[in-house]
Amino acid sequence: MIWFLLWGQQLFLVGDAGALTPRQVRLYERFWLTHARKGDVLLWLGDNLYPAGHRDRPRDRRRWARLVSVSRSFPGTVIATPGNHDWKAGLAGILRQERDLRHLPTPGSSQAETISIGRWHFLFIDSELYIQSGGKDFSWRRLDSLTHAFSSSDTLFFVLHHPPRTAGAHGGYFPLSAHIFPLRIIHPALYVPLPGLGSLFIFLRKATHHPTDLSYPAYKALADSLINRAKQLPYTVIFVSGHDHNLQIHRLSEKSWAIVSGSGCKTEPLSKRRTLWGKAVVGLWKLSSHEIEAYALRQPTVPIWRFAETAVP
Repeated sequence: MIWFLLWGQQLFLVGDAGALTPRQVRLYERFWLTHARKGDVLLWLGDNLYPAGHRDRPRDRRRWARLVSVSRSFPGTVIATPGNHDWKAGLAGILRQERDLRHLPTPGSSQAETISIGRWHFLFIDSELYIQSGGKDFSWRRLDSLTHAFSSSDTLFFVLHHPPRTAGAHGGYFPLSAHIFPLRIIHPALYVPLPGLGSLFIFLRKATHHPTDLSYPAYKALADSLINRAKQLPYTVIFVSGHDHNLQIHRLSEKSWAIVSGSGCKTEPLSKRRTLWGKAVVGLWKLSSHEIEAYALRQPTVPIWRFAETAVP
């Protein structure tokens, strides 16, 4: 069971929202009016600016202004963590983003950092920096020291862009449509049937272990190490990530879970059989003291899925 002792606060999880449309901006602002209040926390879970981070180009500035507008309409605390697309503009791009939104970990830091906001406890890891460096600059001793500062009654959220478990494309799942229409990875409207080319692309991606995929050695090492540590901690650990463009939740152990919230502005299919629950819909997660809810952005008043108070199987 998950026991939350976080009365009065809510946590909103949104990832991969780096290409918001004007309509989506309005929907998020309406969602905050319906659900959010002072004292709540909003986490942007990486890939906060597509396609290549903040290069200070006109399209970058327009898209970034939309995410900043959504952030400023949120009544509580807003924190962003970077993803692989944000890092395509280098540290300079991350620093441009941080002018408007607080980023954790500290931009350019390869070390884990913790923060508490009210009764929420977070541990942030820049997973893209870890994967780029193969983990050579990451201190597991520091992470272990940070995690041992919490008691058995606490819940600690591990915040990183790359999920340690996923049933989406980055976890190796590709639906039949990906084999037939491979150009949809470039743009969802490109329904050009190229079945042989699509299958070849998927085969090569799996065989070469693409750096964005869970099969990539550095990514896999990070995921395995984090899950193994989480299972040994005496309190509840919840990993919150983006990266795959859908909503997912996985049970890792009796006290550890993984939530994927990577459909902030677009979606991709997932294997529902590999999740406790999952759906490819533009949306977000809301966590409170008594429930965990998934919402479709277009339907802000009724959750599409819910865990009741301490009723997590």
